[in-house]
Amino acid sequence: MALATLNRQQLDGALHARGVQAGDGLLVHSAVQFLGKPDGGLSLYLDSLQSLIGAHGTVVVPAFSFEFAKTGQYDPTNTPSQGMGVFSEFVRQQPAARRTLHPMQSVAALGAAADTLADRDTPSAFDDGSAFDHMLQADFKLLLLGADIQAASMVHYSEQRAAVPYRYWKDFAGQIHVGGEWQPRSYRMFVRDMDINPQLRLAPIQAALQASAEWQSVQLNHGFITACRLQDFVTATDALLRVDPWALVANRPETA
Repeated sequence: MALATLNRQQLDGALHARGVQAGDGLLVHSAVQFLGKPDGGLSLYLDSLQSLIGAHGTVVVPAFSFEFAKTGQYDPTNTPSQGMGVFSEFVRQQPAARRTLHPMQSVAALGAAADTLADRDTPSAFDDGSAFDHMLQADFKLLLLGADIQAASMVHYSEQRAAVPYRYWKDFAGQIHVGGEWQPRSYRMFVRDMDINPQLRLAPIQAALQASAEWQSVQLNHGFITACRLQDFVTATDALLRVDPWALVANRPETA
C-alpha cells in the first residue's frame, strides 16, 4: 500500500479541528509515520504548528535520553533524544530550541515560553516548579500527532504525586554541560520496580476523558490527531490513581 501524501492544507485543517489556536502551549508527542508522507519533510509539522499558535504560543516535545545513567554525562545541546520519534528530535535540533537540564527526562521547546521552561531545573523532571509542572499551571494542551495515549509522558507527573507502589526513587549523579563547562549535578527519577516490571496501559485515562467529552480525535490518513488540556489529563489520571494506585498497570501482582 502506497504511503499517502500529507499537505499543509490537510494538516492545518486537522489541527484546527482539534482546537489548536493562537497562543496555545502544546506538549507534542508524535508518531508521524502514520499521518502520511509530508510535503517538504518534517518542517511541515513545525511550520503548521507555529503558524497556528503564533508568536505567543510554544511547541514542546519530549527529549528523553537515558545515556546519563550509563555515562554520567549529559549535554543539553548535543545529547540526542532516544525513542521520542523523528519529529521530537527534529524540534530538538532547531537552532532556537531550548532544552531543560534534567539529564534523562528533558523537554525541548520553541516559542514564547521556551526560556521559562528551560530555566526550570528541579531534581525530578516532574517536581513542583518543573517544566512539566509549569506547563500544567500555564494550561498547555497535550497534542498527539499520530501517537496514541501510551506516549503521554504527563502520566509520570500523576504517578509521582500518587506515590504509586510500582515505582521507587533512584538518585543519579554525573556531569552536565552548562555555560560552556562541565558541572557536577545530581538528579532523581521515580523509576519502575523491575521486580514487578509494571506494564502501563493508559486506556483507562482515555476512557475517562472520552466520557467527559474532553478527548476527541480526528483521523488523518492512517493515524489520528488528538488534543486535550493537560489539566484534564492530570485530573483524570489523579482520580484513577486515587481510587486504585494500580489502575494503570496491566500486570498488577495478585496480591495488589
